[in-house]
Amino acid sequence: MKRRNFLLAPMVLAATPTWANPAQLGNDLHPNTIVHVVNFWLKDDVSEKDKKNFVGFFEELRKIDVIKTLSYGVPAPTNARDVVDNSFDYTLIVTFKDLKDITIYETHPIHLKAIEKYKHFWTKVMVKDTTIIK
Repeated sequence: MKRRNFLLAPMVLAATPTWANPAQLGNDLHPNTIVHVVNFWLKDDVSEKDKKNFVGFFEELRKIDVIKTLSYGVPAPTNARDVVDNSFDYTLIVTFKDLKDITIYETHPIHLKAIEKYKHFWTKVMVKDTTIIK
């Protein structure tokens, strides 16, 4: 009986983190991607129920087709430091393929309509846009 030799290559298993959003897998931040970060400060008299309803704003924006990814959240309970500002109520993080797409988003009817519908909730909005270079 002739013996056969097999070359065994090591297997590399890539595990998907349990927190990963399957719809966003493979959407790395490539050069020219625009990261749109928006912090919202809501009015003091907004109830907890209204705060939960406010996230409808983000869900309406999700319908805009030029958006690559959209996530939102609340301030993390990180350690207090001079450089940390946790005074906002919500943060929206949206990515776009390029400047052309964020320009479409800025004047998109869904975006403008959602602002009109939800702007009575906030006292302050701060936008920080970044172009990924590497």
